[in-house]
Amino acid sequence: MMPRSKKCAVTLAFLLTLLLGLPPAWGQLRVIQHPRGTARPVYLKEVERRIYQLTNAVRRKYHLSPLDKDDALVATARAHSDDMLARNFFNHVNPDGKAPQDRIAPAYSRSLARTGENIWSGHGFDYSDSKLLARVIVDSWITSPGHRANLLNPDYTHLGVGVSVLGKDIRATQNFVQRR
Repeated sequence: MMPRSKKCAVTLAFLLTLLLGLPPAWGQLRVIQHPRGTARPVYLKEVERRIYQLTNAVRRKYHLSPLDKDDALVATARAHSDDMLARNFFNHVNPDGKAPQDRIAPAYSRSLARTGENIWSGHGFDYSDSKLLARVIVDSWITSPGHRANLLNPDYTHLGVGVSVLGKDIRATQNFVQRR
């Protein structure tokens, strides 16, 4: 017989899945314990690559132009993911008050007409399956109206993706720009 607390947790997870309409990929990820002691974040480059591909696949589905990968945006996306992990926050505005535009503009040598950002946070996920993790992240953005609007904004031309892991925590950032 299942303990009452476990029954409650299973029931709550089921209800949240129904209420939030979470994508099927969520149920496929395993929660694992990662060893402590990692001094600095590690980039999940294969997950970044797959997020970039999935983002453009979604855009193609809606007859939008693909986004070009931009190394300056990759650097700002990684830096924001790292910062969220290092300072233990999850927000578009960092503790210093810098918003995406403030972080992107100095690192980006071309003139910008518009910027946007998507962020994602996970804890304890098995990141060894890069294809699945990338799908979970993109699915969560697609099911969120504000993040979806960024992904499907026809004005954006370039994208940078940064996915960092530190211990059991993962942060993902997408930085979008429209060049003038």
